[in-house]
Amino acid sequence: MSVASGSELSAGIAPATLKLLRGGEVRICPRSSLSVSAGAHGLLLATGASAIEINYQLTQEAIDVVITPDFNVTLAGPGTFHFALEVSKKGDTCVKPLPGNASEITFSELLGTGAYTAKSDEAALFPGGKLDQRTTFSGECGCPPTAPVLHAETAPAIAPPKENNSGAKPAERVVVATNDPTSPVPPDHPGQVHVQVDAPFVFSARSSAPRPYSVAKIKVSTLPNVFFVQEQVDPVVLTQKPAEVSVKAEVVQPKPAENPKKEKKGFMGRVKGFFGSLFHR
Repeated sequence: MSVASGSELSAGIAPATLKLLRGGEVRICPRSSLSVSAGAHGLLLATGASAIEINYQLTQEAIDVVITPDFNVTLAGPGTFHFALEVSKKGDTCVKPLPGNASEITFSELLGTGAYTAKSDEAALFPGGKLDQRTTFSGECGCPPTAPVLHAETAPAIAPPKENNSGAKPAERVVVATNDPTSPVPPDHPGQVHVQVDAPFVFSARSSAPRPYSVAKIKVSTLPNVFFVQEQVDPVVLTQKPAEVSVKAEVVQPKPAENPKKEKKGFMGRVKGFFGSLFHR
């Protein structure tokens, strides 16, 4: 992909590399950005709170300038430049030469007249973007080191044992695996038979003494199981008369004695009564 003059490039979680037609490259570190423009005598690179690594050569007539929030960094040819430049969010600017760097770098203040030329083997730090606070730098500057690449290797195949043409079979060895992890593993021999014994592993946080299993018995009631036999009797239903009905005692008055009726007597009766009255006087 070609990059036109005035383009702005950004890197994600991995570094990006800008290759130049004149030779060399500019490496943009992760989460950094860089603006590229073509000038009359060279390239004009601008960056903010980012980190870049420059690796290329300049001829006698070329002059490249890297603009940061506080400095103009001038790369004048002829020369070979390979260094890291990083600007933090607080304005701290570091420069660190990388293998193959053979030229000086000049820092000029944007808001002042100060200037400082770093030697080809000098690592420097400008806290807060101030030249007068320059200190010797020995930390990391630029892109983080790449992680090593791991290669998987396969073990060479073991040649099968040669057959015994004499007809006699070799003696078979039996290897029994034990549960002791400290015991050494016996060496392998051709023709041996491996036998693995699996033993159960039981872990208990209590004492190691074995305890017999027990069955819990729950006593529900102490009463015996008694069944009561009851005859089936028709229920007695009590009824009550309405409240407005009252029971009154009846008094039985004796009836007056009736006068006995006079018996009518005939003729013989009257005669008998006459003689009776005469003798009973």
